[in-house]
Amino acid sequence: MNRRRGFGNKDDSSGLDVLVVGVGGGGNNSINRLSRIGAYGAKTIAVNTDREHLKSITADTKMLIGKEHNKGLGTGGNPNVGMQCAESAYGGFKKLLKDTELVFITAGMGGGTGTGAAPVIAEIARKQKAMVISIATMPFSIEGNRRETAIRGVSRLREYSNSMILLENDKLLEVVPDLPMDQAFGIMDSLISELIKSVTEIITLPSLINLDYNDLKSVLGNGGVSTMMVGESTFDEPKKAVEEASKNPFLNVDYTGAKKALIHVTGGPNLSISKMNDVVDMMTSKLDPKAGVIFGARIDEECQNRIKLMSIVTGLNKGQKNKIKTIA
Repeated sequence: MNRRRGFGNKDDSSGLDVLVVGVGGGGNNSINRLSRIGAYGAKTIAVNTDREHLKSITADTKMLIGKEHNKGLGTGGNPNVGMQCAESAYGGFKKLLKDTELVFITAGMGGGTGTGAAPVIAEIARKQKAMVISIATMPFSIEGNRRETAIRGVSRLREYSNSMILLENDKLLEVVPDLPMDQAFGIMDSLISELIKSVTEIITLPSLINLDYNDLKSVLGNGGVSTMMVGESTFDEPKKAVEEASKNPFLNVDYTGAKKALIHVTGGPNLSISKMNDVVDMMTSKLDPKAGVIFGARIDEECQNRIKLMSIVTGLNKGQKNKIKTIA
């Protein structure tokens, strides 16, 4: 298995320009959460057609688009309107995204603004030579027309993304079936914000094991559709964190034989390189033997005696890619 990791300082990544763009209601909620927890080295932009919702969001920059189309009242769930609103702000996006090397775009698919505007923003970012990682959430299967709308939106967003992390709301029914709806969606927002924070900080902050922007590009630069897995356990039982992560990917696909993975381990002061290596070995056991794996590890005093695992897996086998096409 091909592993890449770097030791030493972060001088090459310290000046990396990272933007996180939350589009529409779902994307804005994720930006709001990320703004609360912070992500070193990243600037946040909240984009919406709904003036009132945008007012409630905390972000470094807020951008109300489409005022001439809907006067700040939203899109009425119409992705075509969302697309037109984004296109009308082309110049503004081009200016915001200028000289940015890494752009995260997060949006809930199925509504008007996220579904219609996110692909336009991704296209502009790619034209500006940025690497684009999109994080899209799919509606529940029971949502009928919204699901069909989301599938079309994901197809367009995937076209303009270097890598897309696809998350399914249906997984909330398995992971937290009894939580009230607002709290369950809060968990998804938390997952997205923690994912962005982890990926950003492993390339902008000194760590137990350092990674840089080129490492990130090697896994997600042309990764297609990816899935995210998370797990947590006590320090003495790292296997449980791996088992939890493996059982709870937020996309219903089997990652056996996948070609690439990014793995991040966070632990308390007693986290050692050997313990981290054990976790990575277990996490990669289902991957292709020649898979390209990059991994980072960080000490977090707040973890105390716990280990947190986050993994992004991409390069899925042909059968799983075909399965994804039926989802999105």
